[in-house]
Amino acid sequence: MSKLSRASLGAPLIYVHAAVVGVLGAFCGIGFQGLVDVLQATVTRRTGRILDVARSLPWWERLLVPTLGGLAAALVVRLLVKRTSAFGVSDLMEVVSLRRLRVRMGSTVGRSLSSACVIATGGSVGREGPIIQLGAAFASRVAHFAKVGPRREAILLGCGVAAGMAAAYNAPFAGAFFVMEVLLANFAMDVFVPVILSAVVSALVMHSVRGDAAIYVIPGDLHLDGTLPVAAALLLGIPGGALAVLFMRTLDAGVRTFARLHWPPEAKAALGGLVVGVIGLGFPEVWGNGYDATSEVLAAKLPVLGVLLPLLLLKPLATGTTVGSGGAGGVFTPTLFLGAAAGTLFGLGFQWAFPSYGVPVAAFAVMGMASTIAGTTHAPLMSTMMLFEMTHNRGLLLPLLLVTISAVVTSRSLSRDSIYTRKLRERGVPVDASLEELTLRQTRVRDVMRAQLERVRVDTTFDDILQRFQETRADVIYVVSHEERLLGRVDLQAVKTFLNQPELGPIVIAADVMQPTVWVDPDRSLAEIIELFDSPDLEELPVVEGDERVLLGRVTRRDLIACLDLEVLKRQSLRARFMVQDDSEPHYVELPRGVSLARVPIPRWLAGRTIGTSGLREEANLTILTLVDRDEHGVEHRVVPDPGVVLHQGQSLVVLGAKEAIAAFRARTG
Repeated sequence: MSKLSRASLGAPLIYVHAAVVGVLGAFCGIGFQGLVDVLQATVTRRTGRILDVARSLPWWERLLVPTLGGLAAALVVRLLVKRTSAFGVSDLMEVVSLRRLRVRMGSTVGRSLSSACVIATGGSVGREGPIIQLGAAFASRVAHFAKVGPRREAILLGCGVAAGMAAAYNAPFAGAFFVMEVLLANFAMDVFVPVILSAVVSALVMHSVRGDAAIYVIPGDLHLDGTLPVAAALLLGIPGGALAVLFMRTLDAGVRTFARLHWPPEAKAALGGLVVGVIGLGFPEVWGNGYDATSEVLAAKLPVLGVLLPLLLLKPLATGTTVGSGGAGGVFTPTLFLGAAAGTLFGLGFQWAFPSYGVPVAAFAVMGMASTIAGTTHAPLMSTMMLFEMTHNRGLLLPLLLVTISAVVTSRSLSRDSIYTRKLRERGVPVDASLEELTLRQTRVRDVMRAQLERVRVDTTFDDILQRFQETRADVIYVVSHEERLLGRVDLQAVKTFLNQPELGPIVIAADVMQPTVWVDPDRSLAEIIELFDSPDLEELPVVEGDERVLLGRVTRRDLIACLDLEVLKRQSLRARFMVQDDSEPHYVELPRGVSLARVPIPRWLAGRTIGTSGLREEANLTILTLVDRDEHGVEHRVVPDPGVVLHQGQSLVVLGAKEAIAAFRARTG
């Protein structure tokens, strides 16, 4: 298969990068859990389940351990993390969607160490948060080293999140659906395939280390038979969705409560740990993320009245306190515990009302877990797949779909935002934006700007300006100072006034005919500049950098259209045009996906060869379309690429090929 054909099927390197991210995500999961185990053994002098550790500690250690854990976590943040505010899935959504932040490795590692201190000492948060963040940070590094474009960088970040989630829960499909439903809001195949690949690779690595056992062991093969049990599953989604909203509001209340305390962060964190310790005196089940307690709920080992009912109130309180006091971690697993407890109570009620059906209470507990996850995330597919993969139970697959849909409908009727989008809305991020608006908001000017433009110095004569228009067929020439500061623009229409006065040609200079121009910053989004194109006569805007207004390039109306064409319609269109000297209009062409045109300088090692012996087609998979040369006056000329033409430094080639091949050639030429 030719290079061109392979490019038309998509860039294979993205799959290699996705697989690498999957491996890194798995190692993040293994490494983080190992760190938590070491810290737990060091602080408590005990190994094993955190719930068993809590039950075995004397009362004073139940108070002291989480208090010291919170204090240590805050000190780690102060020492290692520059950006002290929390960083979670909402921030990753902002990174991917609007690219306002960057996933920094140093800060992520620091926050992960802080999370490990909290989790190892009984804090009521989960390990999935830091593992996901580490996976995203490593994915960001892979994207940086691979020098991928903005769109692929967003995809690789999604791969990192999916890999981290797969490592945390042994749930690759749930991790992929989480990225599709929550993070990227995109089910396109060119996005889904690398994401699922990364998640599966992560899960396979985890299986090789820890096996493929179900995360939650349930008694027998659970299933629902009959119309009434299925209807009950649908009904369970209502209290599950309501409980999810109540849990989110408890987390908000915890954050607000600690925000009112004008204490140092270390004091707040220690107080949060102390509150968890106080609750743990009577109910050690609040320690940790809730995984151990959930397993006991599924095995019917917790007394309903004496433990389960109180924990429905105390576990959200412990989690809200941990999160509010600055404890970093995930809330997926605490949410699963709440769902298991609520589902168990619902199942007991169903058994009491309809004993003849014989539906196991554990079936309702599993469906309750799915309902609360769906209610907090507004992601029914992800929630269904998560419980299916964590329990390895196929009999509940269809009821899980029903209960998650019911929970999402209930949750959205009570709160329009999920646990992630509510934070984004508070920051002013347009979470309800259409795909077109989101595309314009997430694309920066520098992503689409063209570096090629025509510029003249402020003292250039009108004759020279006119000659430049004739030679380049440009519509706009920008006027800069001797320090390259943008001063204005000269439009082709504006110079027509002087055409009938040739005697002014040597006298009039650029400063006399230039017009003021609006310029844009390269880091502004397309959504911020689109209104500047309201004028039908304005086809392009200059791009400048810094207060010195150094001219970098230009962005055109067609660039905006091409961006929407690529991101919304998923068509890879060429943002360039073929100029035919004998025609009055340029010709636009559309190339296969992944294929592009580029102008590349002739490197030293290629100088002296002929086009026929250059080997670009055979060695670099590039097709030469045009040779660009300059005469002694600096005027460019396009030459037909005859095989016998000798190449020289200072000339350029217009080549056609896959973007990866062009990038490789540029890297080789330095």
